[in-house]
Amino acid sequence: MRAAAPGGYSVANQKQAYGIPIDLAASNKETLQMVWGPGTFGYSPSELASFAKRECPGMNLDKISFDTLNHGTPGGDNFGEGSLDISMIASFGMNISTLVSNTNTSMSTEEGDGFGLAFLDFLTELASRKTVPHVLSLSLGSLSAYSCELLCTKAVETGEVTLSECQAYLQTQRQVCMFQSTAQAAAINAALMAVGLRGTSVFGSSGDGGSHWSFGPFHGEGKMPRILNQIGCEYQFPVFPTSSPYIVSVGGTDWKNGDPKKPKMWSGSGGGFSWQFAQPAHQQATVERYLTTTADLPASSSFNASGRAYPDISAVAVEGTSQSSPTFAGLFSMIVDMRLNAGLAPLGFLGPRIWSVAQAFPGEAFEDVTEGNSKTSCPAGFPATKGWDPTTGWGRPIWAGMVKHFASDSHSIGYV
Repeated sequence: MRAAAPGGYSVANQKQAYGIPIDLAASNKETLQMVWGPGTFGYSPSELASFAKRECPGMNLDKISFDTLNHGTPGGDNFGEGSLDISMIASFGMNISTLVSNTNTSMSTEEGDGFGLAFLDFLTELASRKTVPHVLSLSLGSLSAYSCELLCTKAVETGEVTLSECQAYLQTQRQVCMFQSTAQAAAINAALMAVGLRGTSVFGSSGDGGSHWSFGPFHGEGKMPRILNQIGCEYQFPVFPTSSPYIVSVGGTDWKNGDPKKPKMWSGSGGGFSWQFAQPAHQQATVERYLTTTADLPASSSFNASGRAYPDISAVAVEGTSQSSPTFAGLFSMIVDMRLNAGLAPLGFLGPRIWSVAQAFPGEAFEDVTEGNSKTSCPAGFPATKGWDPTTGWGRPIWAGMVKHFASDSHSIGYV
């Protein structure tokens, strides 16, 4: 289990920054949330208990359980990932039944493209269950299949490498190209839609490499890292599955000079525009305004201005957007709990409603974050600005406004 986030970013401090009562807990026994991962994804109950004692004494450990027989491997990389996901979703969605699901197959690693197979299998099975979670958080992902194809296409054009050399190299890189093809991505996108239609709100991390990378530049000596790093800075490379229109994409923030009242973009927060999936209608006017009024944008040829724009929202991510996604997922689980207690349906697919609320009631449910840029180590990226931007989306949570606009339908503006 990872220790409390550095620099005063404790669970209590984050809740205070968002206006959330420290002891807010769910009361409906039917409310259900889930985190998922492949391979070694899991957690240590004893270490989670230590985290709860230190960070969130109100966490109900009896509400957290394994969903599958595959519980992960202590010490594995995804074990740390799973521990972070669970600690965040259970801290911000207190007293909610939490399932930890794992697809542990021989191919479901983060090196190579077996991850996509495991993910598709999981979603297909989940959509067919009698009971599905109301909220699902997904922290893992990589460059989209289209991004990986573009990387290798441009690498081959240099005349220095072959297509097979580029593809083989990318398959050795952790969390870089974990999806087999755009066809597989389309199948995953359809499966995410099916899960949403069952009533599950799906949240995903926007990535930790700004608008150019999964995590950061390629490392090591030789021509391949050199070529790919050059191409990586020439284009904006979206990640997947967060760029699916059926996921609520969650970016990252931190605090300027450690002041929780002054949010800014976390330096690695991913964002941009999908190469593969079209921009939903509810995004188009806002995105056009951003692209036509914002200075110092990347070259228009480096991204797909008509693609699905992400992230949608953001939260503290000093440990990466693997922290911010389960945080927001836990908050919306609390909203679902309120809705169930009021006899209302769960929220299901949330994208259009989030955008409608943010557009019609700016500054009520989400606090705008206007400082930052997604360029990371490259010359150009997307700047944060007033309103939505592809760095922190609509901003960080304002709890009272979230309750007002999502816990009931009395403020409906045509999004229910």
